[in-house]
Amino acid sequence: MRRTALALAGTLLAWAGPPAPMPSPYYEAPLWPLPTPGPVQQTRDDTTYSPPGRSRDHTAAEVVAVVNRHRAQAGCGPVRLWPALNRAARRHSADMARGQRLSHTGTDGSSPAARMRAAGYHPRLSAEIIVAGAGTPEAAVRRRMDSAPHRAIVLTCRYKHAGVGVAGGFGGPWWTLDLATGH
Repeated sequence: MRRTALALAGTLLAWAGPPAPMPSPYYEAPLWPLPTPGPVQQTRDDTTYSPPGRSRDHTAAEVVAVVNRHRAQAGCGPVRLWPALNRAARRHSADMARGQRLSHTGTDGSSPAARMRAAGYHPRLSAEIIVAGAGTPEAAVRRRMDSAPHRAIVLTCRYKHAGVGVAGGFGGPWWTLDLATGH
């Protein structure tokens, strides 16, 4: 009886072929299509970002004003600038500009939440939105609002604080918007 069961199992395996490969249990599909790796393309909107004449605080306030207009239309309360989140966002924008790569992972392997903690903010809930090549604060926010996953992040009413960073450089300006709620 045992021999018959083994022979039958062997026949079934030969007939069915090898088992289909399973994906690694650690594989996570990206939330949206990621760009193919390659050199950074220089792109600009119809208006250009010009840091001289604008302080970084003024630029950050412009970005948050645009974000808050969208949030108000969706029934969310405003976010307000938080100095530690500004530091984290500025450092990440500078890091992306130096490496000429648009990524949520820093060149040191850091995540957005880790960068926020390193800057002195302790997030309970956090998100990061990045963009390169947008010429103005309005254009930087508009590009992300045209993407459903990014729009959902901006319109998450639970966020209370924001940080903005912008850095010049080839392929830029490089923008980072950190949204969070702290402990």
